[in-house]
Amino acid sequence: MEDNSKRSIQNKIKFLEFYNHCYRSRHYFFEIKKCGSLDCHICKPVRCDSETWLKVHNFPDPIPSLDGKKYKSFEELYGQETSEEYRPSLKDKKNSNNEMGFKPSAQCCKNVGTLIQCGECDKWRVIYSKSKLALQESEELARFLDEIQYTCGDSFYDIASNDTNDSMKKLFSIVKVNNTLTCNSPIEIPYYSSRLFKEVLCFNCGVECEEHNTNHGEYFPYCEDCDSMSDENKKRKRKEKKFVKSSKQKNVETN
Repeated sequence: MEDNSKRSIQNKIKFLEFYNHCYRSRHYFFEIKKCGSLDCHICKPVRCDSETWLKVHNFPDPIPSLDGKKYKSFEELYGQETSEEYRPSLKDKKNSNNEMGFKPSAQCCKNVGTLIQCGECDKWRVIYSKSKLALQESEELARFLDEIQYTCGDSFYDIASNDTNDSMKKLFSIVKVNNTLTCNSPIEIPYYSSRLFKEVLCFNCGVECEEHNTNHGEYFPYCEDCDSMSDENKKRKRKEKKFVKSSKQKNVETN
């Protein structure tokens, strides 16, 4: 099978030349556009007439309106130079206060045993509860998750509609997601420490790792791309399990 990883592409000189010249990659879209020059040695001349070509512009990035309450329309932005500066998933919501009311832990993760995926970055996020959910609560939660679009930093109260019934409000007082997370946040540690989930996710980007590409043990798992780009000193290490001797074991050693 042909190797198409980021690392292997770095050796394909002609492809990189074409990529850097004609491609434009964004979080929400990906486009290929010729430069339009008749004597370009990288891309061939365009086949349409020059008047039509001058009307073809790059796809615009999301830009907020002056009041910041909504985004400008496509018609307003088409033809302008834009950047990803205002991309929604890049805006840290700066929720410094965790609204969960308790510390996210492996046990709180086990009490629910369910994940939710961010619609922006595709990372899986843990759902927590201080107490184990009853069957009815688990079923209500499953129905709710099927109907919503979640983004990192949201709380269930943020997502729920105004006509949420009392039963769901009670459920939201029990089950929580960490609202301090952003799309730039790594995978949560309870995902690994709970040992509930079979998929080995890259700690940094959240993609599923191939088993032979993960370095279990000292570090959390990293995919091949993140492993090659990450400094060893900056990788997140697992905490060593502290073994505490019981009083019975201490007595045996002294005797």
